[in-house]
Amino acid sequence: MLILLVVMLWARNTSSPVASRTLTNPLAPAAVPMTKNLFTGQIIVKAGGTVTNTLTVEPGMQNFYVVGQFSASGGLTNDIQAVLADEGEFQNWINGHQAKTYYATGLTTTGKLDVGALAPGRYVLAFSNKTGLVDRQLFAEVEARWTAQR
Repeated sequence: MLILLVVMLWARNTSSPVASRTLTNPLAPAAVPMTKNLFTGQIIVKAGGTVTNTLTVEPGMQNFYVVGQFSASGGLTNDIQAVLADEGEFQNWINGHQAKTYYATGLTTTGKLDVGALAPGRYVLAFSNKTGLVDRQLFAEVEARWTAQR
């Protein structure tokens, strides 16, 4: 009778979710969320000018996203243009040519970004006042988010 009770308890414990879990390897890499500010606070974009931030997505950066928001003021129209493109396509965009972009606006006062997941490569995030006759004040809170193996 005692043997039967022991066998029943053993069978019950080995079939439970807790007992069937595997132990995690403490030396295995863990996914760690990472962030980097790309633009933060108030920025002056000169008349006819552009502000840029070049970012590099490395192969180990997983689920790389660019998120945030911006608003422009100054002049009669309070507008700005925003773009996120790879380096080559950014050159096309800034020169007024057709370009493949991940995010682009026409002239706008405000915008929100939520772009990704970006593949490894080099990208340019820019705010342009190239059509403006006066300086624009830009308020932007934009960051890159990804996970890294540690």
